Amino acid sequence: MLINYDYDLIIIGAGCAGLSLAHRLTREDYKVCILELSDNINSKNKLWSFWDTYETPYEDIIKKKWVNLIIKDKNKTSEINCDRYSYNSIDSHDFNNYIFKVIQKNKNIDLILSSEVLNIRKEEKSISVTTNKNKYICKHVFDSRPENIKVSMWQQFFGSYIKTEQEIFDDQKATFMEFSKLRNKFHFMYILPFSPTEALIESTYFSSKKENNMLDAEIIKKYMQNNFPNSEFKIVKSENGSIPMDTKIKAVSQKYITKIGSYSGATRASTGYTFINIQKQVDHIIKLLPRILMGKGTPKNNFHSYLLRKMDQIFLDIVDNDPDFMKGALIKLFSSKNHDAQIRFLSDIPNIFDLIKVIILLPKIKFLKYSLGFIRKND
Repeated sequence: MLINYDYDLIIIGAGCAGLSLAHRLTREDYKVCILELSDNINSKNKLWSFWDTYETPYEDIIKKKWVNLIIKDKNKTSEINCDRYSYNSIDSHDFNNYIFKVIQKNKNIDLILSSEVLNIRKEEKSISVTTNKNKYICKHVFDSRPENIKVSMWQQFFGSYIKTEQEIFDDQKATFMEFSKLRNKFHFMYILPFSPTEALIESTYFSSKKENNMLDAEIIKKYMQNNFPNSEFKIVKSENGSIPMDTKIKAVSQKYITKIGSYSGATRASTGYTFINIQKQVDHIIKLLPRILMGKGTPKNNFHSYLLRKMDQIFLDIVDNDPDFMKGALIKLFSSKNHDAQIRFLSDIPNIFDLIKVIILLPKIKFLKYSLGFIRKND
C-alpha cells in the first residue's frame, strides 16, 4: 500500500547535481526529499576536474591542484599556465561523504535509497511522485536523471588509478591531452599525478560512434610500459563512462519539474566539463527558488550562451569530420605565453577580448567555412 509523504521539494537522483542542490538547501528552510535509485551513493567512483574560475563550498575536499598542464602530440608540446586559475580535482566519494554528513545533521532533508521513480503527476495543488515503494507529495521536483536522447557526440573514457614502487611521476604537472598516433580518431591520454607514486591515467575518445578499442586496462598498462619501462606498478581501481557532448541538450522544464545536471545542458559540449557548471546552476536555482515555487520562474532553457554553443558546434563538427586537424588546432590554441583567456573560454566565462584571442589563435579559414556552412558534418 502506498503511503503519502509531504515535502516542499523532491530531488530525483543523488549524483553531483542532486547532492549539490541538496547541500545548498541545507541553508534554507524547506522540507526536502532526495530519491536515489541505487542502494549506495558510492557505488561508482568518479573524479571531477575543473579550473578554479568559480567559488564553490568544496575547497576543503579538493584532492589535488595543479598550476601547469601539458598538451602535446607527436610533433609539439605546449605548457598551459594555470597560475591564476589552478586546475583542481575532487573525488566523488569525498564529495558524496562530505555532503552526506551535512545532510545527516539536517532534520529537513531525507535521503531515500533504492527508490525508482515510476511516475510524476500534477495534482490540483501539488505534485505526486510515485516510486516502487511509496508515494510522495511536493510543490516542485528537480530531476537529474539521464534521458534517452540522441546525442551527436560522446566523451568516452577508461581510467585507472596507478600505484608505483618508484617515484616516477612529476606531480606538479598534469597532462591535459596527449594525443595518440591513431589516424582519423580524436583520442588522447589524460594523466593526473597526485603524488610521485600515484596517478590517474585515462584513455579518452571524443566520438559520435561507440568506441571499443583502447578503452580498457590494457591500454593503461601499455602506456606505463612505454613511458616508464623500468617501473613496477599496480592498478588500484578503474573507472569508465560516457559524457554527452551536444549543443542541443536543453533544460526542458515545466512549471513543476526542473531538469538539473548533464541532461539539462550543464555539460559544456566541446569539453565535457560539468562540475563547475552544476555549481553555477544550483546557485542560480537557489536565488530563483521563491519564484519557481510560485510558478513564476524557471531556469533558462539553454545553460550556455548562443555564441559559445555556436563555437562548440563548430568544434564538434570538425572533430567528427577531421579529428587530426582539430588536434593541431588545439595545440595552436595554447601556443601563446599567457593562457588565462583560453581557460576562461573553456570555463564558460570569456569576455569579448578572450573570444577575440581564441579566434585569432585558432586556424581561421576552416573554422570560418564551418561557421558559414560551407563545410557540413560528414561532408
